[in-house]
Order: sequence, then C-alpha cells, then structure tokens
Amino acid sequence: MLKLLNESLKPLSIFIYSESLRKINDDLYIFVAKIKDLKKIGIVKQNQILYFSSPYFSEDKKIEGTNFLVNLYPLNFENYQKLKEIIPISPKVCDKKISFGTGDRLGLITSAQLSALKEYDLFPILAQQSPRELIKTKRDFKDVLLKSAMGVLETGYTGKYGADADHIKDEKYLMEAIDAGYTMYTLDISDFIEKIKDLSEKALKEKYEKVSSFSKKIIDKYAGKRVKISDEEYFELSYNELCKSAIVYEKALSFVEMVYEILKSKLSEFDIEVSIDEGERDTTPEDHFFVAQFLHDKGIDFKSLAPKFPGEFQKGIDYIGDIKEFERALKKHYALTKALEGYRLSLHSGSDKFSIYKIFYKITEGNFHIKTSGTSWLEAVKVIAKFFPDLFVELYQIALENLEESKKAYKVNITKEEFPKEIKEDYMEFLHKDNVRQLFHISYGVLLDEKRKEIYDLLNQKEKEHYQYVSENIKKHLKNLFEEE
Repeated sequence: MLKLLNESLKPLSIFIYSESLRKINDDLYIFVAKIKDLKKIGIVKQNQILYFSSPYFSEDKKIEGTNFLVNLYPLNFENYQKLKEIIPISPKVCDKKISFGTGDRLGLITSAQLSALKEYDLFPILAQQSPRELIKTKRDFKDVLLKSAMGVLETGYTGKYGADADHIKDEKYLMEAIDAGYTMYTLDISDFIEKIKDLSEKALKEKYEKVSSFSKKIIDKYAGKRVKISDEEYFELSYNELCKSAIVYEKALSFVEMVYEILKSKLSEFDIEVSIDEGERDTTPEDHFFVAQFLHDKGIDFKSLAPKFPGEFQKGIDYIGDIKEFERALKKHYALTKALEGYRLSLHSGSDKFSIYKIFYKITEGNFHIKTSGTSWLEAVKVIAKFFPDLFVELYQIALENLEESKKAYKVNITKEEFPKEIKEDYMEFLHKDNVRQLFHISYGVLLDEKRKEIYDLLNQKEKEHYQYVSENIKKHLKNLFEEE
C-alpha cells in the first residue's frame, strides 16, 4: 500500500511518513502526510463510510490499480474525536513505575522525542505544557494534545502515552485541560502556601492556633514517628516541624481537594501530581509527610509528589549544589513514599540534571516521574545556530534585550552584563555555555512573539536535522538515567 500511495501522491508534492502507515482492517488504512509545512492525516478506504472535516481533495482520489480511495484531513479537534474511535490514539493514565515527560513547546518534534522514549521501559508523557508556556507560545491545551497525537501517528507508535496539564493553579485552565482530554494533572499549590520564614515564635504559635482540628490530629498522632530508611537508618518526625508544615500547607491543600472533586465528577480515571517544589523552602520530611498524610486522610488518591530538594534546579543546566546533601534528602523522601504508599516521587525541572540521574534512579528503586520541557526547545535553537546563523544572531540580541522580562517567569542566576554584545566565537560552542543555554531557555516567549514565522519556516526546512538533534538529546537523558557506566 505504501508504494501505491507514494505513486499516487508524490507527483502532487505530498510526502508520506513511511512509519505512519497503519492497517486498521482490510478496508481501511491511516497515515500521516506533509504538504509543504502542514501535516495531515491520510485516510485510505474502500467500502467504508467515514466523514472527516476539511478534506484536502474536494473528491476522494482513487489509487490507481486498486479499489481504494484516499483523502487528507487536518487533525483538528473534531477529526481527532472521530479518529480516536477508530484507533487508540488518546492519552491514558500511567501504568508503569517509571514515567518521563518531555513537552514540545513548538508542536513540531513529538515524534523525535518518542523515537527515543520508546526504546526504554517507561511510560511517556508527551503532551506536557503549563499555562505559563501556553501563554508564551500562544497555544492551548487542545493544540498541544493534537500535535502530540500527530507525533504518535507519525511514528506508528502503538503503545500508551500520557498528557500532563502542568502547573495547574486555577479552575479555568483545569477545565480547559479536562475538555481537551488530559490524563495527568500537576497541581501547583505554591500560590496558596503560607510563608513563615521570617515569623517569630510568637507569630508561629498564633498561626498554629488557627490550624484545623483535622490537621492537629495528624500532628498529635504522628509526631515522633520513626521512619525507616534502611535496616540501620531511621529518622523521626518532629512535632515542632509538623506544626510548621501544617501552617504552611493546610490552606493550600484545600485547592487539591477542590480539584480532586472536580476531576472525579468529570473523568473516570486520572493521575494527580502534587507539586510542592516551587518557592524558597526546601521540602522537609515533615512537610512531605503532612501533605501526603493529609491528602490520604481526605481520601485523595494522588499518584506522585514533587518535593523541593536541596540545591538548585535551574533551567537548561545540570544540578547545582551538594550532591551528598541531595542524596540524604532523597533517601528520606523516598522512605516516606514507602511508609505512606500509593505514590511516586517526581523530579521537576529534570532536564539536563545528568549528575543526579543515577542517584535518583538507584535510591527510588526505579519508581519515579521526571519532567523535562525546555531542553527540546534548546535543540531547535541549536538547529538555527548551525544552519541559519544570521537568524541565530538576531534571536540572541532579542533575548538579551528582553532578559529581565523573561526572568520574571523563571528562576535563573544570569544577568545581561555577563553576555557579550557580539558573539565572536563558534555559535554552536557559544550555545553550549550554561548561561547562554539559560538565556535561550527562558526567552522562547519573546522570540516566538518577534520571529515565529522565521523560526517555524526554517525548522520545517531542516526537519530531519531537527528530529535528529532532539532524539539524540532525549537519548542522552535516558542513557544517563538507565544505563550503567
């Protein structure tokens, strides 16, 4: 069939992704094709009544020498809804111990990410975007899901994958993700937590008096509890620290309760991740315990928890901090997941954190979720630096001029003064520097605002190279994570 299709469509300058061709039954095939820079779903049929919107050909085109007809359609949400009744392309909840989230800010390279991910025993989370990213890229949850589904079809992938509505902080974006059909909801409670860093003992005591009896029962019941790290090592939950944890998190957890009730009313199954990794406060064992036990006692079935580990998890670069300190904290957090059961640890801002991957894998016994996102965007910048140097220089100047604005959304320790006004070295080597990676990592919004068409046009021209760069980058992450040295 592939040969016949190519013979029919190649003269029309329609490119077929060979791995995408799927035989649904004797009368129906589906594939992905590209016309100029637009990807479409191809439907090959005989004796099948199928109605999809916006056909490319006004009448189905006959494939010479067969009884089959072919037409091409956009993967809009209407067509996606019809297509998922024919083949299982919609996202699912996670059913493996390890999951790995990639994210595709541009909506161009899910297939390249998947080509790396499918080589390992993990659950891929392909559609992964936050409201912050949606605003900066001028996309929505449906578009992110559709581009991910197109990547699944393009590679011929038949396994399961997930869709993560990342850093949900309000009901508006929650409902949009539900309507789009997302399966994972990462709840960011950072806007609702109490800040206690500068409070006096008297102020802390006054705040604790206002804590609910529900929270106080948890503290009274579990203060002094010993948690086993190993046969030789334990730690104890402090009463005073549990009191602080209740003050910090109690109000924030009401947001998780609200979201859980909405999700239960709308969806038959879903995964919740609770993110407590934002802000200045490293997550103490007591914080972790209080949050998890509170939610369990409320009957909330969350699947993963993202603590704030010691050290810095800045965007686009390796871990900054004392690895031994990170290891000690991780052992305690993992011990708590075993004591409380039913959920995994999650590592946020996990891209490029190569120095701690093997430690994370070993201590968690291969039971975790890792989030990455901007690392694939940086591969797009690399393609531009390699093949379109003039545009790269323009992007650099735009990023530098808008650095302070871009920094409002991301925590990075870079300043405009440390960058040269003109790049006087090889652009690929320049882009390899940590501060330059961070500059481009956080600047995607303004760069797309000012150079969207040029960026997309040039990346489409170099799709093969773009795919190769992205795939190799994800493979580098996975090799560091899974493979022995």
